[in-house]
Amino acid sequence: MNIRRWLTRRGPLIMATLAITVAAAVISPASASASTTNVNCSLSVFNPRQNAGLVTADAYVFCNGLTSGINLSLDLTRDGVIVDSVLTGGSLGASALVAVACVPGSYVATAWATIWYPFGNIPGAESISWSSAIIPITCAPTPPVVAPPGNQSTFVYDSDELQMTATGGTVPYTWSATGLPAGFSINPGTGLISGASTRIATSTVTVTAVDTAGRSGSTQFTWAIRREPCPRC
Repeated sequence: MNIRRWLTRRGPLIMATLAITVAAAVISPASASASTTNVNCSLSVFNPRQNAGLVTADAYVFCNGLTSGINLSLDLTRDGVIVDSVLTGGSLGASALVAVACVPGSYVATAWATIWYPFGNIPGAESISWSSAIIPITCAPTPPVVAPPGNQSTFVYDSDELQMTATGGTVPYTWSATGLPAGFSINPGTGLISGASTRIATSTVTVTAVDTAGRSGSTQFTWAIRREPCPRC
């Protein structure tokens, strides 16, 4: 038997078998990718609402998988005029928040989302828009907010004054104070604290403003009455 001749004929058969095996390995992953689960996203817009002295609204994009990118824009309109707008983005989802000072009117929040899905997803991209209901907001007044004046210091036997201020609520305010240093008082109509100190001490002062609807706000600070370092200099 001619062994060399037999090996020569056997060689092409072996190479052909290897070629078929490699081709099968290349085709196999392609068939598996056809079963990839699609990524889906949804857009939600929440009604405008009053939050203290603000009107706020928000929108969200929720996805069940990772996207190639999301652009989310949100507009807040009052009586048909845009009063705030924001643009945000993300990949697994996105959120947007608008907020403006409360002014009475009819508010609507409208959102637009452009979504790019991963390669091979069906669909490859989409745009979604959604608007909230029309929400009338009357903007009920908020309680007064008393501005903190910071800690105070006065030399004993000296006169001094401090003007208190507040915002919000319904003016005029009625002012009161507790813990004032001896010799000082507050004007209930103007909020002016004035007087002359009579003894050395450090007091914790609480000042309160009450508006015409009975809503109140307060602030607290310390007031130190100190000995003058050189009273006869």
